[in-house]
Amino acid sequence: MSEPTPLVWDLPAEPRGARLHLSQAAIAAAAIRVADADGEHAVTMRRVAKELGAATPMSLYRYVGGKDGIIDLMLDQVFGEIGLPKKPAEHWRESMHILATRSRGALRRHPWFTALAHQRPLFGPNALAHNEWSLTALAGLGLPIGTAMSVVTMVFGYAVSYAQNEAEEDRMRSRIGVHTDAELRATAAPYIERIVNDGRYPLLARWISEGAAAQPDDQFLLGLDCLLDGIQSRILNAGLPPGGN
Repeated sequence: MSEPTPLVWDLPAEPRGARLHLSQAAIAAAAIRVADADGEHAVTMRRVAKELGAATPMSLYRYVGGKDGIIDLMLDQVFGEIGLPKKPAEHWRESMHILATRSRGALRRHPWFTALAHQRPLFGPNALAHNEWSLTALAGLGLPIGTAMSVVTMVFGYAVSYAQNEAEEDRMRSRIGVHTDAELRATAAPYIERIVNDGRYPLLARWISEGAAAQPDDQFLLGLDCLLDGIQSRILNAGLPPGGN
């Protein structure tokens, strides 16, 4: 079996012959600017070097080892931006709200995260601290550690999925040239009228006619509360005495 590839954090913080304006932090920030502007596919050694004003892409290798190192730094930077409090809240549910809402906020700013997160193992210091905080929030519930990690994964995964859907909605609107809900409704009006008048979709037509537009934040919190209710009922109540938290 081959030796594992060294992680970017195993590389020297100040490589021999390092240039003063380069660092892992600066490289990560430049790569994130590129990805935020043009998507994850735009992140190349050459493009990041250009963003930094480096002479050649080769000048970055001693800091990051290669493109995988840049991706690792980018992903871990996003985990750092989630900004979890120093300690979890007293109640597990409040902590899971913090975890989900702050994660969604960071991932909305960086819609490329989901695509890259499945390409690399998340072994960075911020990612590890994120998981440790999340497990600490559940530590007093007496759950098996595997079950606790499953709960963390469900809650974080909900935030990731919701943020990804929001990002795809933004991309769709950008492709068709609309920027507001009003513009989207105006663009879709002929198709909506066709659905309402079709007769084959009475409930959908009723929703179009009567349903109030749900705000994304409200939808997110409703889904999160439903998820936490399910965790309480299916996992916690099954293993705790009546009235247990």
